[in-house]
Amino acid sequence: MKGWRFILVYLILMVVQSIIGNYFWLARYVLISVLPALILMLPRSYGSIVSMLIAFVTGLAVDFFSTGMVGLSSFALVPLALSRRLLDALVFGDDQASQEDELSFQHFGAPKMLLSILLSCVLYFALYVWADSAGTVGFWQAFLRFLLSVIVSTPVCAFAARLLRPE
Repeated sequence: MKGWRFILVYLILMVVQSIIGNYFWLARYVLISVLPALILMLPRSYGSIVSMLIAFVTGLAVDFFSTGMVGLSSFALVPLALSRRLLDALVFGDDQASQEDELSFQHFGAPKMLLSILLSCVLYFALYVWADSAGTVGFWQAFLRFLLSVIVSTPVCAFAARLLRPE
């Protein structure tokens, strides 16, 4: 039953991300995304290849149904899916490696989970803003867009992570 709930919430959050991409532009320099949380909260039993495939399909679907350039989210999500185990080792240490528990605020606590979400947002938006800017804007404009997007999206991703794993 928990697996079906996770899949349903995952799909709903993909639709929510598409709606955010279409209708809720805060400003030119602020991107709101729940996609880093979706990839971070994938079940630990999924290997890197499966996680990267899910990230690629998720990014393409969200870009296709929103006003984004198709493939841009996939470009930023696939490396995040690849580095998921490295993020776990950095933030959770042996605690996560010795147990096959799924990530949750209940099990690992808010500080570690927020740090993990922050690092995943940093990686995602660094790649996304770098590819989206592609030499068309100056460094400080791109850096401001990156910084504001990370600041705004980290709490949104934390909320999405709680929705995906409420236990």
